[in-house]
Amino acid sequence: MEQISKKFSLPAHKAGAGLVLLVAAIIVVLWRVGQPSPAPVPGSAFAALIDRGLDSAGKAELELRIQTLEAAMREDTEASEDISNMLQLGNLKYAYGDLAGAKEWYERILADHPRDAPALENLGQALYEMGDVTGAEARWRAAIVVNSYEPTYLKLADLIDERLPEKRSEIGHILEEAIATLGQTPGLLARLGAWYEAQGLYAQALSHYEIALQLDPDDAALKVRIDEVRQAMQRAQMFSS
Repeated sequence: MEQISKKFSLPAHKAGAGLVLLVAAIIVVLWRVGQPSPAPVPGSAFAALIDRGLDSAGKAELELRIQTLEAAMREDTEASEDISNMLQLGNLKYAYGDLAGAKEWYERILADHPRDAPALENLGQALYEMGDVTGAEARWRAAIVVNSYEPTYLKLADLIDERLPEKRSEIGHILEEAIATLGQTPGLLARLGAWYEAQGLYAQALSHYEIALQLDPDDAALKVRIDEVRQAMQRAQMFSS
């Protein structure tokens, strides 16, 4: 991932809307400064816990919310079977850094609702941070089949680019499918342009960057990429002449 995705959040059912903002903030920070050192699951190569860098007040707040929701679900059968509660508990554990605990709740949802897009997306995120790249890829591919969601397409493309180089040829198709489904967006066009640029297909890259800039004329980074691609095209022409 150019750094695996610039903008994204864990999808959630309506009941978890406030939590999503907290989780999204944690994720963005993690990808911009790098992943903390994870603790492995006993008997497994994958991480179970990750240090979110929360202060004592932040940890205490999350612990209280987790304990409160767990108690409510133990006492009320209907509440314990509510998908929104299950997803919210998974998201709380994820925000705390309990990746194994989050994974457990997302998988409980999927056991009865295998096409639940938020659970698929969130499970993929937890698996990625646990170090299970293959598992994350599978869940994100399943998620975009159920629900076309731009951040998931971008994360999948970045995951393949950085961690599964043998599948890089699939990135173009994945992003073209996203554009066909969701329409032209600056993010998708720029990401597809970057893929073309990496293949040395500068004309296609330039075309996608220019359309993205038309849609988002204030994107300074895109202007830089366009200048760089034009320079690369000029150098290529010089070498070929």
